[in-house]
This record gives sequence, structure tokens and C-alpha cells, in this order.
Amino acid sequence: MRALLLWLTAGLALGAGELRIASYSPGATQTLIDLGCSAEIAMATRWCPLPKEHPAPRSADVFLPDLERLLQAKPDLVILPRMANPLWADKCAKAGLRTLVLTPESRDSVSRDIMLIGEATGRAAAATKLADQLMKKPVRALRTILVVWDGVMAGPESYLAEPLAGAAFRSALPQGAWIKFDWELLATAKPDAVLWIENTVAGGPIVGSPGKAAEMSRIPVVKDLPCLKNKRIYQAESGSNWLPGSGLAKLNEALSTLRHDLE
Repeated sequence: MRALLLWLTAGLALGAGELRIASYSPGATQTLIDLGCSAEIAMATRWCPLPKEHPAPRSADVFLPDLERLLQAKPDLVILPRMANPLWADKCAKAGLRTLVLTPESRDSVSRDIMLIGEATGRAAAATKLADQLMKKPVRALRTILVVWDGVMAGPESYLAEPLAGAAFRSALPQGAWIKFDWELLATAKPDAVLWIENTVAGGPIVGSPGKAAEMSRIPVVKDLPCLKNKRIYQAESGSNWLPGSGLAKLNEALSTLRHDLE
């Protein structure tokens, strides 16, 4: 974490409400909104969860970064996702821009990112409250779940591990962050429940998924899994709450309800 903060030595002197922020991370944008920084966002990505009427241009593109376009936004702080090209982060810093690169993915990376963003924006106290919501201790025995999203499965080292743990879940996989989806791996994992995430702009509730259950029932290697027989196959629309940001804290109630269904 210390290395990440080296980019911010000048920016930390600015207080809340005094920043112009360029966010290249939709999850970080959600965190900024939840910290009360919406009016300070001066540039965002086209995937960021901003209202249509928000004046910030949606021209931040971490895959095709444009320094001239970024400089036109006159940001005091640039937030880059963990997968950003290090050369781009270095280029931003050399241009005199205070640049925060989010932490490498781990089970607690999102709560750490929230704290970093809170410190960088002068909202450390509010960030602590948000992070605490993610770091809730489970009050019942852990059950296993396999979250499948966009062709990969969330493992115990993915950023989803922390919010899942708060609802008394753990990944059914033994290791790793994100593992390529494979029916045989799913069968070997024997999860208590399977949750399929669909990519959508707006989020949605966690609901039972007859369609996915029917699909699984046609796959010989998984058709006899207890989670399928017990109708514990679910789906949800992603929106911004499933992205690596403070929106994850809003999933606790939905995940806790799902966990209750497994009793």
C-alpha cells in the first residue's frame, strides 16, 4: 500500500470538495459517489455508474489512454484500476498528475482501495465506515458458493471473497482468484449453491434461475449435484454493485438472504 501512496504525496493536502478527479475504474467511481465525491468527478469511463445528466465526459479509457484528453480535464487526482498498464501510470505521474493505482487483487483488495480513495479525497472517516461494511464477520457457519461471471469462476483470492464472507459464504474452489469456467471443475467443487452473474448496466436482485438450472441438468457431469437437485441455482444482474468498489457493501442483505435459504 505504501508504494501506491507515493503517487499521492501532493494530493493529500487537498481537502474534501477541492478535487477534480479522473476515474478510469467504474468500481472506484461507485466508491467516489458513495463517499460524496460525485460533484468532483471531472472525467469517467463510459461504464461508470454516473447519472446521464452528470457533466463529466465519459472519455477515460484505460485500454486506449490519451494523455492530451486527460490533461484537458485538468484533474487533481487520477484513479487507475489495478490492471492498468504501469507505463500509463508512470506517464501520468511524469505529467505532474497525482495518480492512484488501485491495489492488486486479493480477498481484501476492495476494502483497502476504499481506504486509499478516502485518504486521497479527504474523506477517510467516511471510507472507514464503508470499508467496515465489507469486513463484517460471519455470524453463522460458512457455506460454499460458486460465482460464475463472464466465463470465469470466483476463487478464494478474488475481490468477491470479502463480501461473500460477510454473508457466511466462501468460494467452493480451493485456490486462485478467477478460474476459467469448466463444468468438470464445477462438479469437483460440489458447491452448496451456484450464482450466475449477468453483465448489465443496471443491477438486479439475486433470484432463482430455472433457465440455468435447466442448462445444468443437461450437462452429464453436473446434473446430479445436490445444489441442482435442491434448487440452489441463482442468478443476478451485475450493475455496479458487483464491481470492485463500495457497491459490494450493498450486496450484504441480498447475499445474507440467499445464505438463509440454504439453512
